[in-house]
Amino acid sequence: MDSIQKADPKARRNAILMISAAMILGVCVILVFEVFQEDFQSWLETNIIFLLKHPKIVFFGTLLFVSPILAVGIYLLLFGSRTVHAQRFPPPGYSVVRDTVVVEGPQALRRGRVIQFLSLFLLCAAAALPLAMWHVFQSFASAT
Repeated sequence: MDSIQKADPKARRNAILMISAAMILGVCVILVFEVFQEDFQSWLETNIIFLLKHPKIVFFGTLLFVSPILAVGIYLLLFGSRTVHAQRFPPPGYSVVRDTVVVEGPQALRRGRVIQFLSLFLLCAAAALPLAMWHVFQSFASAT
């Protein structure tokens, strides 16, 4: 018979708070970009030569932009590794927001490997953007 890990009301409350905070922050960021879009475009137009001469600034700016995605990727990589190591899903010590059937053995190992693979894919995609931006600006700088 499958064992069931009971939901933790505190974990559910924390999850709702974190999702709400992230959603509010995301809406605020979108609104700020909408309001200041023209100012940002004019700043880019006036400072494009400086950015072409300093592609590292573009790299670090883009890295800052994708840092939340990198943080989620690292968290998922660690979560998948703990799942693989324990051969149990959810891994020991993790709270769940609803009653969850505990999966053990090869099925848990498979889930952990899938989580690891997807997190590595996410990390590579997020890391590729700053590198691509740096390469583009570096290429334009050397062409001019």
